[in-house]
Amino acid sequence: MENSKKFNCFIIIIYLLITIAALCFHEIWRDEAQAWCLVRDLGFIDLFNAVKIEGHPILWYLVLFPFAKIHLNVETMQIVSLLFVFISVIFLLFKSSFNNFQKILIVFSSGMLYYLPVVARNYSLIPLFLFLNAYFYSKREEKPYQYLFSLLILSHTHLYMLGFCIINFLLYVFEIRKKLNIKNIVPIIILLLNFLFIRYLFLNSIRDNYALLEGIKSSLSLKDTLFVIAQVYLYNIISYLPILRNSFRILSVALFYPSLCLILYSFFKTDKKIFIICFLSLAYIIGVFTLVYFNGILYQKIFLIILILIWGLWCSKPVETGKIGFYILLLLSLITSLIVINEEIKYNFSGGKEIAKYIKTNLDYENTFIAVGNPYLYSPISAYLPDKKFYNVISKSYITYYSFNNLQNNIPSEYPENSKYSIVQEDIKIPVDSDLNMIFESKQKNLSSKTQREVFKIYTSNE
Repeated sequence: MENSKKFNCFIIIIYLLITIAALCFHEIWRDEAQAWCLVRDLGFIDLFNAVKIEGHPILWYLVLFPFAKIHLNVETMQIVSLLFVFISVIFLLFKSSFNNFQKILIVFSSGMLYYLPVVARNYSLIPLFLFLNAYFYSKREEKPYQYLFSLLILSHTHLYMLGFCIINFLLYVFEIRKKLNIKNIVPIIILLLNFLFIRYLFLNSIRDNYALLEGIKSSLSLKDTLFVIAQVYLYNIISYLPILRNSFRILSVALFYPSLCLILYSFFKTDKKIFIICFLSLAYIIGVFTLVYFNGILYQKIFLIILILIWGLWCSKPVETGKIGFYILLLLSLITSLIVINEEIKYNFSGGKEIAKYIKTNLDYENTFIAVGNPYLYSPISAYLPDKKFYNVISKSYITYYSFNNLQNNIPSEYPENSKYSIVQEDIKIPVDSDLNMIFESKQKNLSSKTQREVFKIYTSNE
Protein backbone atom coordinates (compact mmCIF):
# COMPACT_ATOMS: atom_id res chain seq x y z
CA MET A 1 0.00 0.00 0.00
CA GLU A 2 2.83 2.37 0.87
CA ASN A 3 4.57 1.61 -2.43
CA SER A 4 1.34 2.34 -4.29
CA LYS A 5 1.09 5.78 -2.64
CA LYS A 6 4.71 6.55 -3.51
CA PHE A 7 4.10 5.51 -7.11
CA ASN A 8 0.99 7.70 -7.36
CA CYS A 9 2.83 10.69 -5.89
CA PHE A 10 5.68 10.19 -8.35
CA ILE A 11 3.22 10.13 -11.26
CA ILE A 12 1.56 13.30 -9.93
CA ILE A 13 4.88 15.18 -9.78
CA ILE A 14 5.88 14.17 -13.32
CA TYR A 15 2.39 14.99 -14.59
CA LEU A 16 2.46 18.45 -13.07
CA LEU A 17 5.93 19.26 -14.38
CA ILE A 18 4.94 18.35 -17.95
CA THR A 19 1.51 20.02 -17.99
CA ILE A 20 2.72 23.24 -16.36
CA ALA A 21 5.60 23.45 -18.85
CA ALA A 22 3.17 22.98 -21.76
CA LEU A 23 0.75 25.49 -20.22
CA CYS A 24 3.46 28.16 -20.04
CA PHE A 25 3.98 27.89 -23.79
CA HIS A 26 0.32 27.69 -24.82
CA GLU A 27 -1.36 30.60 -26.59
CA ILE A 28 -5.14 30.53 -26.36
CA TRP A 29 -7.10 30.37 -29.60
CA ARG A 30 -10.53 31.68 -30.50
CA ASP A 31 -12.71 28.90 -29.02
CA GLU A 32 -10.88 29.17 -25.70
CA ALA A 33 -10.95 32.97 -25.76
CA GLN A 34 -14.63 33.21 -26.69
CA ALA A 35 -15.76 31.69 -23.38
CA TRP A 36 -13.53 34.02 -21.38
CA CYS A 37 -14.64 37.13 -23.28
CA LEU A 38 -18.30 36.23 -22.71
CA VAL A 39 -18.01 35.82 -18.95
CA ARG A 40 -15.77 38.89 -18.74
CA ASP A 41 -18.17 41.22 -20.53
CA LEU A 42 -21.67 39.86 -19.82
CA GLY A 43 -23.88 39.92 -16.74
CA PHE A 44 -25.29 36.72 -15.23
CA ILE A 45 -28.68 36.81 -17.01
CA ASP A 46 -27.17 37.89 -20.34
CA LEU A 47 -24.74 34.99 -20.08
CA PHE A 48 -27.60 32.47 -20.04
CA ASN A 49 -29.12 34.11 -23.12
CA ALA A 50 -25.75 33.99 -24.90
CA VAL A 51 -25.27 30.29 -24.10
CA LYS A 52 -28.46 29.49 -26.00
CA ILE A 53 -26.69 30.38 -29.24
CA GLU A 54 -23.18 29.20 -28.31
CA GLY A 55 -23.88 25.47 -28.60
CA HIS A 56 -22.40 24.60 -25.19
CA PRO A 57 -23.92 23.98 -21.75
CA ILE A 58 -23.60 26.60 -19.03
CA LEU A 59 -21.21 24.93 -16.54
CA TRP A 60 -17.87 26.05 -18.01
CA TYR A 61 -19.06 29.65 -18.18
CA LEU A 62 -20.26 29.55 -14.56
CA VAL A 63 -16.90 28.17 -13.43
CA LEU A 64 -15.05 31.01 -15.17
CA PHE A 65 -17.56 33.74 -14.26
CA PRO A 66 -16.26 34.73 -10.78
CA PHE A 67 -12.61 34.78 -11.90
CA ALA A 68 -13.38 37.07 -14.83
CA LYS A 69 -15.57 39.37 -12.73
CA ILE A 70 -12.76 40.09 -10.27
CA HIS A 71 -10.68 41.17 -13.28
CA LEU A 72 -8.12 38.38 -13.30
CA ASN A 73 -6.28 37.92 -16.60
CA VAL A 74 -7.15 35.31 -19.20
CA GLU A 75 -4.33 33.01 -18.07
CA THR A 76 -6.53 32.26 -15.04
CA MET A 77 -8.75 30.23 -17.36
CA GLN A 78 -5.79 28.02 -18.22
CA ILE A 79 -5.02 27.41 -14.54
CA VAL A 80 -8.66 26.50 -13.88
CA SER A 81 -8.62 24.04 -16.78
CA LEU A 82 -5.44 22.38 -15.56
CA LEU A 83 -6.75 22.24 -11.99
CA PHE A 84 -9.90 20.30 -12.97
CA VAL A 85 -7.96 17.70 -14.95
CA PHE A 86 -5.28 17.51 -12.26
CA ILE A 87 -7.92 16.70 -9.61
CA SER A 88 -9.34 14.01 -11.91
CA VAL A 89 -5.84 12.50 -12.25
CA ILE A 90 -5.43 12.39 -8.46
CA PHE A 91 -8.88 10.82 -8.11
CA LEU A 92 -8.08 8.18 -10.73
CA LEU A 93 -4.71 7.33 -9.17
CA PHE A 94 -6.03 6.88 -5.63
CA LYS A 95 -9.60 5.69 -6.13
CA SER A 96 -9.55 3.45 -9.21
CA SER A 97 -8.48 -0.19 -9.32
CA PHE A 98 -6.25 0.28 -12.39
CA ASN A 99 -2.81 -1.27 -12.15
CA ASN A 100 0.31 0.90 -12.41
CA PHE A 101 0.82 0.24 -16.12
CA GLN A 102 -2.76 1.22 -16.91
CA LYS A 103 -2.46 4.36 -14.77
CA ILE A 104 0.64 5.46 -16.69
CA LEU A 105 -1.07 4.92 -20.04
CA ILE A 106 -4.17 6.86 -18.98
CA VAL A 107 -2.50 9.75 -17.17
CA PHE A 108 0.08 10.36 -19.92
CA SER A 109 -2.32 9.90 -22.84
CA SER A 110 -2.64 12.90 -25.14
CA GLY A 111 -6.03 13.91 -23.74
CA MET A 112 -5.18 13.78 -20.04
CA LEU A 113 -1.69 15.24 -20.45
CA TYR A 114 -2.30 17.95 -23.05
CA TYR A 115 -5.58 18.41 -24.91
CA LEU A 116 -7.83 18.62 -21.84
CA PRO A 117 -5.67 20.44 -19.25
CA VAL A 118 -3.63 22.73 -21.53
CA VAL A 119 -6.22 23.70 -24.14
CA ALA A 120 -8.66 25.46 -21.81
CA ARG A 121 -12.14 24.51 -22.91
CA ASN A 122 -15.21 22.90 -21.35
CA TYR A 123 -13.77 19.47 -22.19
CA SER A 124 -11.48 19.87 -19.16
CA LEU A 125 -14.49 19.42 -16.86
CA ILE A 126 -15.41 16.00 -18.25
CA PRO A 127 -12.78 13.63 -16.73
CA LEU A 128 -13.45 14.57 -13.09
CA PHE A 129 -17.22 14.06 -13.22
CA LEU A 130 -16.95 11.01 -15.50
CA PHE A 131 -14.50 9.40 -13.04
CA LEU A 132 -16.79 10.30 -10.13
CA ASN A 133 -19.60 8.55 -11.95
CA ALA A 134 -17.40 5.48 -12.52
CA TYR A 135 -16.52 5.43 -8.81
CA PHE A 136 -20.18 5.54 -7.74
CA TYR A 137 -21.38 3.15 -10.47
CA SER A 138 -20.95 0.05 -8.29
CA LYS A 139 -22.52 1.93 -5.35
CA ARG A 140 -25.44 3.39 -7.30
CA GLU A 141 -28.16 1.57 -5.34
CA GLU A 142 -26.75 2.52 -1.92
CA LYS A 143 -25.76 6.05 -2.96
CA PRO A 144 -28.25 7.20 -5.60
CA TYR A 145 -27.75 10.90 -4.81
CA GLN A 146 -24.02 10.78 -5.46
CA TYR A 147 -24.38 8.63 -8.57
CA LEU A 148 -27.14 10.71 -10.16
CA PHE A 149 -25.53 14.00 -9.10
CA SER A 150 -22.39 13.04 -11.03
CA LEU A 151 -24.61 12.49 -14.10
CA LEU A 152 -26.33 15.82 -13.55
CA ILE A 153 -23.05 17.76 -13.45
CA LEU A 154 -21.60 15.75 -16.33
CA SER A 155 -24.61 16.60 -18.51
CA HIS A 156 -23.65 20.28 -18.24
CA THR A 157 -20.05 19.84 -19.38
CA HIS A 158 -20.61 19.25 -23.09
CA LEU A 159 -23.30 18.24 -25.54
CA TYR A 160 -21.23 15.16 -26.39
CA MET A 161 -21.73 13.78 -22.87
CA LEU A 162 -25.50 14.23 -22.85
CA GLY A 163 -26.08 10.87 -24.54
CA PHE A 164 -23.94 9.04 -21.97
CA CYS A 165 -25.86 10.70 -19.12
CA ILE A 166 -29.31 9.92 -20.53
CA ILE A 167 -28.39 6.30 -21.29
CA ASN A 168 -27.04 5.80 -17.75
CA PHE A 169 -30.11 7.47 -16.27
CA LEU A 170 -32.57 5.31 -18.22
CA LEU A 171 -30.74 2.08 -17.36
CA TYR A 172 -30.65 3.08 -13.69
CA VAL A 173 -34.40 3.77 -13.65
CA PHE A 174 -35.00 0.42 -15.37
CA GLU A 175 -32.83 -1.36 -12.78
CA ILE A 176 -34.57 0.03 -9.71
CA ARG A 177 -38.10 0.27 -11.15
CA LYS A 178 -39.34 -2.28 -8.58
CA LYS A 179 -37.40 -0.71 -5.71
CA LEU A 180 -38.56 2.88 -5.97
CA ASN A 181 -38.56 4.74 -2.65
CA ILE A 182 -38.01 8.25 -1.31
CA LYS A 183 -34.25 7.64 -1.27
CA ASN A 184 -33.98 7.20 -5.04
CA ILE A 185 -37.12 8.84 -6.40
CA VAL A 186 -36.05 12.36 -5.38
CA PRO A 187 -32.70 12.32 -7.25
CA ILE A 188 -34.46 10.72 -10.23
CA ILE A 189 -36.94 13.60 -10.37
CA ILE A 190 -34.15 16.16 -9.99
CA LEU A 191 -32.18 14.62 -12.85
CA LEU A 192 -35.28 14.41 -15.03
CA LEU A 193 -35.96 18.11 -14.44
CA ASN A 194 -32.32 18.78 -15.31
CA PHE A 195 -32.72 17.08 -18.69
CA LEU A 196 -35.85 19.15 -19.34
CA PHE A 197 -33.89 22.30 -18.52
CA ILE A 198 -31.18 21.32 -21.02
CA ARG A 199 -33.87 20.68 -23.61
CA TYR A 200 -35.27 24.15 -22.97
CA LEU A 201 -31.85 25.76 -23.17
CA PHE A 202 -30.91 24.15 -26.49
CA LEU A 203 -33.93 22.83 -28.38
CA ASN A 204 -36.21 25.78 -27.67
CA SER A 205 -33.60 28.06 -29.20
CA ILE A 206 -32.51 25.79 -32.04
CA ARG A 207 -33.31 28.44 -34.67
CA ASP A 208 -30.95 30.84 -32.90
CA ASN A 209 -28.28 28.29 -32.04
CA TYR A 210 -25.69 29.35 -34.56
CA ALA A 211 -23.04 26.85 -33.48
CA LEU A 212 -25.32 23.83 -33.82
CA LEU A 213 -26.80 25.01 -37.12
CA GLU A 214 -23.36 25.64 -38.60
CA GLY A 215 -22.29 22.19 -37.43
CA ILE A 216 -25.26 20.62 -39.18
CA LYS A 217 -24.39 22.45 -42.40
CA SER A 218 -20.81 21.13 -42.34
CA SER A 219 -21.63 17.55 -41.32
CA LEU A 220 -19.87 14.62 -42.97
CA SER A 221 -21.08 11.27 -44.16
CA LEU A 222 -20.73 8.51 -41.56
CA LYS A 223 -18.03 6.83 -43.64
CA ASP A 224 -15.94 10.02 -43.81
CA THR A 225 -16.41 10.67 -40.09
CA LEU A 226 -15.21 7.17 -39.18
CA PHE A 227 -12.11 7.63 -41.33
CA VAL A 228 -11.35 11.00 -39.75
CA ILE A 229 -11.79 9.63 -36.20
CA ALA A 230 -9.43 6.76 -36.91
CA GLN A 231 -6.83 9.01 -38.50
CA VAL A 232 -6.65 11.35 -35.51
CA TYR A 233 -4.92 8.69 -33.45
CA LEU A 234 -2.06 8.27 -35.89
CA TYR A 235 -1.77 11.57 -37.74
CA ASN A 236 0.86 13.17 -35.53
CA ILE A 237 2.90 9.98 -35.38
CA ILE A 238 2.85 9.41 -39.13
CA SER A 239 3.68 13.06 -39.83
CA TYR A 240 7.10 12.22 -38.36
CA LEU A 241 7.40 9.11 -40.53
CA PRO A 242 7.05 10.35 -44.13
CA ILE A 243 7.45 6.86 -45.55
CA LEU A 244 4.07 5.95 -44.05
CA ARG A 245 2.10 9.05 -45.03
CA ASN A 246 0.51 7.47 -48.08
CA SER A 247 -0.73 4.61 -45.91
CA PHE A 248 -1.90 6.50 -42.82
CA ARG A 249 -5.58 6.20 -43.75
CA ILE A 250 -5.35 2.40 -43.90
CA LEU A 251 -3.07 2.13 -40.86
CA SER A 252 -5.32 4.30 -38.74
CA VAL A 253 -8.43 2.27 -39.48
CA ALA A 254 -6.53 -1.00 -39.10
CA LEU A 255 -5.32 -0.07 -35.62
CA PHE A 256 -8.23 1.91 -34.23
CA TYR A 257 -11.38 -0.03 -35.05
CA PRO A 258 -10.11 -3.57 -34.30
CA SER A 259 -8.93 -2.22 -30.94
CA LEU A 260 -12.34 -0.66 -30.32
CA CYS A 261 -14.10 -3.90 -31.23
CA LEU A 262 -11.86 -5.91 -28.90
CA ILE A 263 -12.66 -3.59 -26.00
CA LEU A 264 -16.41 -3.62 -26.60
CA TYR A 265 -16.42 -7.39 -27.07
CA SER A 266 -14.72 -7.84 -23.71
CA PHE A 267 -17.33 -5.64 -22.06
CA PHE A 268 -20.09 -7.62 -23.75
CA LYS A 269 -18.70 -10.90 -22.35
CA THR A 270 -18.28 -9.67 -18.79
CA ASP A 271 -21.01 -7.07 -18.26
CA LYS A 272 -23.87 -6.52 -20.68
CA LYS A 273 -24.92 -3.27 -19.03
CA ILE A 274 -21.45 -1.79 -19.45
CA PHE A 275 -21.45 -2.93 -23.05
CA ILE A 276 -24.82 -1.26 -23.69
CA ILE A 277 -23.71 2.01 -22.07
CA CYS A 278 -20.37 2.12 -23.90
CA PHE A 279 -21.77 1.05 -27.26
CA LEU A 280 -24.71 3.46 -27.23
CA SER A 281 -22.61 6.32 -25.85
CA LEU A 282 -20.00 5.88 -28.58
CA ALA A 283 -22.76 5.62 -31.20
CA TYR A 284 -24.22 8.88 -29.86
CA ILE A 285 -20.84 10.67 -29.94
CA ILE A 286 -20.11 9.48 -33.48
CA GLY A 287 -23.67 10.42 -34.48
CA VAL A 288 -23.16 13.94 -33.12
CA PHE A 289 -19.81 14.11 -34.94
CA THR A 290 -21.53 13.12 -38.16
CA LEU A 291 -24.90 14.90 -38.10
CA VAL A 292 -24.92 17.77 -35.62
CA TYR A 293 -21.69 19.19 -34.34
CA PHE A 294 -18.85 18.47 -36.70
CA ASN A 295 -17.10 21.80 -37.44
CA GLY A 296 -13.78 20.00 -37.67
CA ILE A 297 -12.64 16.93 -35.73
CA LEU A 298 -10.45 18.14 -32.88
CA TYR A 299 -8.41 15.91 -30.59
CA GLN A 300 -10.44 16.90 -27.53
CA LYS A 301 -13.55 15.55 -29.22
CA ILE A 302 -11.94 12.30 -30.33
CA PHE A 303 -10.44 11.69 -26.89
CA LEU A 304 -13.98 11.49 -25.50
CA ILE A 305 -14.12 8.03 -27.10
CA ILE A 306 -11.14 6.94 -24.99
CA LEU A 307 -12.67 8.53 -21.89
CA ILE A 308 -15.83 6.45 -22.34
CA LEU A 309 -13.66 3.35 -22.63
CA ILE A 310 -11.74 4.32 -19.47
CA TRP A 311 -15.10 4.60 -17.71
CA GLY A 312 -16.06 1.13 -18.97
CA LEU A 313 -12.76 -0.43 -17.90
CA TRP A 314 -13.11 1.21 -14.46
CA CYS A 315 -16.64 -0.17 -13.97
CA SER A 316 -16.05 -3.70 -15.27
CA LYS A 317 -13.51 -6.50 -15.37
CA PRO A 318 -12.81 -7.05 -19.07
CA VAL A 319 -10.97 -10.09 -20.35
CA GLU A 320 -7.42 -9.82 -21.66
CA THR A 321 -8.47 -9.30 -25.28
CA GLY A 322 -10.20 -6.09 -24.30
CA LYS A 323 -7.16 -4.88 -22.39
CA ILE A 324 -4.95 -5.45 -25.44
CA GLY A 325 -7.13 -3.20 -27.59
CA PHE A 326 -7.23 -0.62 -24.82
CA TYR A 327 -3.45 -0.64 -24.49
CA ILE A 328 -2.98 -0.14 -28.23
CA LEU A 329 -5.17 2.99 -28.24
CA LEU A 330 -3.53 4.47 -25.16
CA LEU A 331 0.02 3.73 -26.37
CA LEU A 332 -0.75 5.58 -29.60
CA SER A 333 -2.20 8.42 -27.58
CA LEU A 334 0.86 8.53 -25.31
CA ILE A 335 3.18 8.87 -28.31
CA THR A 336 0.97 11.68 -29.63
CA SER A 337 1.38 13.44 -26.25
CA LEU A 338 5.14 13.71 -26.75
CA ILE A 339 4.73 15.06 -30.26
CA VAL A 340 2.08 17.70 -29.56
CA ILE A 341 3.79 19.01 -26.40
CA ASN A 342 7.04 19.34 -28.34
CA GLU A 343 5.18 21.33 -31.01
CA GLU A 344 3.41 23.43 -28.37
CA ILE A 345 6.78 24.50 -26.99
CA LYS A 346 8.30 25.20 -30.41
CA TYR A 347 5.42 26.94 -32.20
CA ASN A 348 2.47 29.26 -31.73
CA PHE A 349 -0.89 27.62 -31.17
CA SER A 350 -2.51 30.96 -32.03
CA GLY A 351 -1.16 34.37 -32.96
CA GLY A 352 -3.47 36.24 -30.58
CA LYS A 353 -1.07 36.51 -27.65
CA GLU A 354 1.84 37.58 -29.84
CA ILE A 355 -0.22 40.28 -31.57
CA ALA A 356 -1.58 41.58 -28.25
CA LYS A 357 1.96 41.80 -26.84
CA TYR A 358 3.15 43.68 -29.93
CA ILE A 359 0.30 46.21 -29.65
CA LYS A 360 1.09 46.87 -25.99
CA THR A 361 4.83 47.10 -26.52
CA ASN A 362 5.22 48.90 -29.85
CA LEU A 363 2.11 51.00 -30.46
CA ASP A 364 0.53 53.93 -28.66
CA TYR A 365 -1.82 51.54 -26.88
CA GLU A 366 -4.25 54.04 -25.40
CA ASN A 367 -4.73 55.93 -28.65
CA THR A 368 -4.49 53.04 -31.11
CA PHE A 369 -7.66 52.32 -33.05
CA ILE A 370 -7.94 48.74 -34.32
CA ALA A 371 -10.36 47.77 -37.08
CA VAL A 372 -11.24 44.09 -37.61
CA GLY A 373 -13.37 42.11 -40.04
CA ASN A 374 -15.01 38.88 -38.85
CA PRO A 375 -14.96 39.36 -35.05
CA TYR A 376 -15.09 35.59 -34.37
CA LEU A 377 -11.45 35.33 -35.42
CA TYR A 378 -10.25 38.09 -33.13
CA SER A 379 -11.40 36.89 -29.70
CA PRO A 380 -7.89 35.59 -28.79
CA ILE A 381 -6.56 39.15 -29.15
CA SER A 382 -9.45 40.63 -27.17
CA ALA A 383 -8.90 38.10 -24.38
CA TYR A 384 -5.35 39.40 -23.87
CA LEU A 385 -6.47 43.06 -24.20
CA PRO A 386 -9.43 43.25 -21.78
CA ASP A 387 -9.74 47.04 -21.83
CA LYS A 388 -9.46 47.42 -25.60
CA LYS A 389 -12.46 47.53 -27.93
CA PHE A 390 -12.25 46.60 -31.58
CA TYR A 391 -14.15 48.29 -34.36
CA ASN A 392 -16.05 45.72 -36.40
CA VAL A 393 -16.24 47.02 -39.97
CA ILE A 394 -19.02 44.54 -40.77
CA SER A 395 -21.53 45.59 -38.09
CA LYS A 396 -20.06 49.12 -37.85
CA SER A 397 -19.84 48.92 -34.08
CA TYR A 398 -17.33 48.43 -31.30
CA ILE A 399 -16.98 44.90 -29.92
CA THR A 400 -15.02 43.12 -27.21
CA TYR A 401 -16.24 39.61 -28.00
CA TYR A 402 -18.09 37.84 -30.77
CA SER A 403 -21.85 37.47 -30.59
CA PHE A 404 -23.29 35.03 -33.11
CA ASN A 405 -26.36 37.18 -33.61
CA ASN A 406 -24.34 40.45 -33.60
CA LEU A 407 -26.74 42.02 -31.11
CA GLN A 408 -25.03 41.82 -27.73
CA ASN A 409 -22.34 44.20 -26.51
CA ASN A 410 -22.24 46.12 -29.79
CA ILE A 411 -22.12 49.88 -29.28
CA PRO A 412 -23.20 51.59 -32.53
CA SER A 413 -20.69 54.16 -33.68
CA GLU A 414 -19.53 56.01 -36.73
CA TYR A 415 -16.30 54.82 -38.28
CA PRO A 416 -13.68 57.05 -36.60
CA GLU A 417 -11.49 59.30 -38.68
CA ASN A 418 -8.35 58.54 -36.69
CA SER A 419 -8.20 54.89 -37.73
CA LYS A 420 -4.56 54.00 -38.06
CA TYR A 421 -4.09 50.26 -37.63
CA SER A 422 -5.94 47.23 -38.89
CA ILE A 423 -5.53 43.64 -37.77
CA VAL A 424 -6.09 41.13 -40.54
CA GLN A 425 -6.46 37.38 -40.24
CA GLU A 426 -4.37 35.26 -42.62
CA ASP A 427 -7.26 34.19 -44.87
CA ILE A 428 -8.10 37.81 -45.79
CA LYS A 429 -6.27 38.91 -48.92
CA ILE A 430 -5.01 42.49 -49.13
CA PRO A 431 -5.10 43.89 -52.72
CA VAL A 432 -1.70 44.57 -54.27
CA ASP A 433 -2.58 48.22 -54.93
CA SER A 434 -3.78 48.80 -51.36
CA ASP A 435 -2.39 51.76 -49.41
CA LEU A 436 -1.89 49.47 -46.37
CA ASN A 437 1.59 48.41 -45.26
CA MET A 438 2.16 45.33 -43.10
CA ILE A 439 4.23 46.15 -40.02
CA PHE A 440 3.97 42.87 -38.07
CA GLU A 441 2.89 39.26 -38.56
CA SER A 442 2.48 36.58 -35.90
CA LYS A 443 4.61 33.48 -36.31
CA GLN A 444 3.43 30.64 -38.52
CA LYS A 445 2.70 27.21 -37.08
CA ASN A 446 4.46 24.05 -38.23
CA LEU A 447 2.34 22.89 -41.16
CA SER A 448 2.62 19.19 -40.25
CA SER A 449 0.65 19.72 -37.04
CA LYS A 450 -2.57 21.18 -38.46
CA THR A 451 -3.36 22.65 -35.03
CA GLN A 452 -2.62 26.29 -35.88
CA ARG A 453 -5.73 28.38 -35.40
CA GLU A 454 -5.02 32.00 -36.24
CA VAL A 455 -2.19 33.91 -37.88
CA PHE A 456 -2.63 37.69 -37.67
CA LYS A 457 -1.06 40.66 -39.47
CA ILE A 458 -1.02 44.31 -38.43
CA TYR A 459 -1.35 46.89 -41.22
CA THR A 460 -1.02 50.64 -41.12
CA SER A 461 -2.22 53.15 -43.68
CA ASN A 462 0.18 55.14 -45.86
CA GLU A 463 -1.98 58.21 -45.44
